[in-house]
Amino acid sequence: MDISKIPIKNRKDEHIYLVSTEDVESHETTWFEHIRFVHKPIPELSLDDIDLACEFLGKQISAPVFIGAMTGGTELTKKLNVSLAKAAQKYQIPMMVGSQRVILRHPETKDTFSAVRESAPDIPIIGNLGIAQIASSESFDYVNEIVENINADALAIHLNVIQELIQPEGDKTFSGVLEKLKLLKEQIDIPIVIKETGCGISKEIASQLGEIGINIIDVSGIGGTSWVAVEYYRAKKENMKLKQELGKLFWDWGIPTAASIFEVSSVAKNNPRMEIIGSGGIRDGIDVAKALRIGAHFTALARPFLMVALQGQSEIEQFIEKTFKELEITMLLTGCKNIDDLKRVPIIITSKLKEWLIQRKIAF
Repeated sequence: MDISKIPIKNRKDEHIYLVSTEDVESHETTWFEHIRFVHKPIPELSLDDIDLACEFLGKQISAPVFIGAMTGGTELTKKLNVSLAKAAQKYQIPMMVGSQRVILRHPETKDTFSAVRESAPDIPIIGNLGIAQIASSESFDYVNEIVENINADALAIHLNVIQELIQPEGDKTFSGVLEKLKLLKEQIDIPIVIKETGCGISKEIASQLGEIGINIIDVSGIGGTSWVAVEYYRAKKENMKLKQELGKLFWDWGIPTAASIFEVSSVAKNNPRMEIIGSGGIRDGIDVAKALRIGAHFTALARPFLMVALQGQSEIEQFIEKTFKELEITMLLTGCKNIDDLKRVPIIITSKLKEWLIQRKIAF
């Protein structure tokens, strides 16, 4: 699919265009480079012995690798969602959809999301709404429509405060969110996932979320796509000078992914029900292994999946198989037969990440 030849009709399509064509990566890294596995030259395993399988939301999945939240709401994004959903179904991995808020204002876009469930009837699928929507809601009756649209197994609430503040048409009010989340949790029967969008989650916020009964957290730290960068390019196109300057200043705001996983994991150690999704700049199977080793239960990748989805169905499948193989080889080289084994292998932590953990008084 040649994105340059597709007419850009609205913000959703524009996001896809910018993420796939512009330099929107964070200038700061994930800090996974500050984690080293201790090589095991005699692993006493064969590659065929490696088992990546685990369970999410009561469903067996083939590996702790999710297709992260991206998009929906247009014909272009429907095509991408269907391609990704078909691959998710084939390889039995979970998938998150992009923000479904659009269907509340434009019901005609429902099929751009519902097509995901039609293409992937058996896998865990996670719905999506934004923090601004929750903050401004007096009632959550509309949430049932969001959930039913894709027969969701869970609902993600994405935290994109900085993106909203930089976005030309973004929201500015985010007060009372914890109380609203508590109320939402009482009103719906499926799990809530709290998901950042590239700025990470701290141990303090993780603790507050645990106190109101939210037990699935997607850290989405610095190191991957910067949504501030995306909005910078949109502001530049519209010649909005102040928004451009703010975009440059806050381009790398937040907590690097590895540090954020450690932060949330320090809370999860005292809350056995809490599960962590490591995301934000995860690009290969070694990144996946490192995220799992330092406390994540699962991982999610978004931009890498978008880039291969734009190429075609076979490219998505090749990318999944490649990521699985990279994870399997990493596990073999550390002597791990399964994911539980991986969580106990020795590692070395250096440089900025080590200093962060010391100053934040987080055990490692």
